[in-house]
Amino acid sequence: MNLSETVLQFVRANYVDPARLRGQATIEIKAGDIHSGLRWSRRVPLVCSALSSQKFQSAVGVKLLGTKDAPPSGLSTRTIYRYEVLDREAQIWPDGDPPPPKRGLLAAYGVATHLYRQVGGGDAFLKSERENFSSAAAENLESNVRLDASGNINS
Repeated sequence: MNLSETVLQFVRANYVDPARLRGQATIEIKAGDIHSGLRWSRRVPLVCSALSSQKFQSAVGVKLLGTKDAPPSGLSTRTIYRYEVLDREAQIWPDGDPPPPKRGLLAAYGVATHLYRQVGGGDAFLKSERENFSSAAAENLESNVRLDASGNINS
């Protein structure tokens, strides 16, 4: 786990999830509180970068509304990040809109993935089907073909 993911998990567990349970619509998180809560030293820029990233907002389920008490660089223990707490199902897309739904055959892409996993993957499934087909075809051929006394085929 990298350091940004550590920030993400810490904030989710100590700020976002409790705020959701209380029904809060917004939360404020001070970068210095995260930094000291993780018992780090000299990693304030990393904490600030993580708190303002789209990846963080999407993963935790918040939307950054703004910052306050931030210096021009935005990287300070005094910087306070204000977030809107979104529903668990809500997602933030980088361009603001969700991707368009898939149409036609693309909508069926991946539908049977779990079925192939159960039989060991697509290759294993095809191999077993071919083996079953070959043995079934041989049995069918043997049962339908009869030879007469002179060795000629009678159907």
